[in-house]
Amino acid sequence: MRYYRYWAKANSTRLRPNNYPVRAWGYSNESQADAEHLALQRADMKISELQQRSADPEAYGYGLEALPEQLIEELSLNDQVIAIITRNNYGSLVLNAGNVLFADIDLPEPTLGFWGSMKTMFGNAPKEPVGTPAINPTLLEKIQNLCSDNPDFGLRLYKTKAGYRAAITHTLFDPDSKEANQLLERLGSDKLYVKLCERQSCFRARLTPKPWRIQMSSPPTRFPFQTPNHQQWFEEWVAKYEKASKDYSICTPVGEFGNPRIADNVELVLKVHDLYCCGGSTQLA
Repeated sequence: MRYYRYWAKANSTRLRPNNYPVRAWGYSNESQADAEHLALQRADMKISELQQRSADPEAYGYGLEALPEQLIEELSLNDQVIAIITRNNYGSLVLNAGNVLFADIDLPEPTLGFWGSMKTMFGNAPKEPVGTPAINPTLLEKIQNLCSDNPDFGLRLYKTKAGYRAAITHTLFDPDSKEANQLLERLGSDKLYVKLCERQSCFRARLTPKPWRIQMSSPPTRFPFQTPNHQQWFEEWVAKYEKASKDYSICTPVGEFGNPRIADNVELVLKVHDLYCCGGSTQLA
C-alpha cells in the first residue's frame, strides 16, 4: 500500500525558457521538511526532463507513487497498518485497503425519458425502494459462477448510488497481482478504478458522499494547504460537509455469497467500512 503522511508542493528553483515555473509534489513518511526537500528536488529534476524531452520523447515520466490526499486515520492489526482513511481532492473520505479487495461496479444510468426527466427536475423522481434491493441479474450470475468455480470464494455485496460495491471476504489479495486484476474485470469493475488500484497498490472504497450529490460545492482549496488560511477555509468547509452528510448513506448491504468465513484483516476493514457507509438512511450518495 503506497501512502505518505506528509505532502508538499514546490516550484522549481530554475525556470524554463518560457519563464513559467514548474511545480512538483514531494512526500515523506518522516517529516514535513523531508517532503518539502523532495518537492524541490523533483521540481528541478522535472525541468531537466523537460529540457531533454526533444532528444528523448520517453524522458517525461513523473507519475506519482501515491495520491496527494490528507491522511485521516491508520487502521492497524498486529502492529501492521492494513488500511488508511484519507480525504480525497473533492472532500470525501476514502478507505484505502492494502489487501482487502473492493470492486466498484457501476451500471448505466436508466433512461428516464421526457416525463421522467420532468419529474426529476421538479423533485418528483421515484424514491429508491425501502428494504433489500434486488440484484442485477447479470451481476448475480457472475457472482454465482465465481462461487461455483471456487468453493472457498466468499463475497459481500452492497448497493450504491450508481451500481454495486463488492468486497471479497475469504482471503486477501495483492493489488498489483494479475489475479486481482482478473477478478475486478470479471466482476465488471471500471477500468479506471482497476488502474487506480494498481497505481496506489491498494483497493479504494469511498466512505462519505460526493459533495454535489448532497447539494454542496467543492472544497475552496486543496490539500496540502499553501497557507494557514487555506487550511482554515478547508476545515470550515469540512464542518459544513459533515453536517450535510448525516442524512445520507453510501451503500446498503445486499447479501453475502459463498464461503461464510471472513479473514481477520477483512473483518476489521469491513467493520470500519460498514460503520461509515451503511447508515440508517435510504438516501444513497
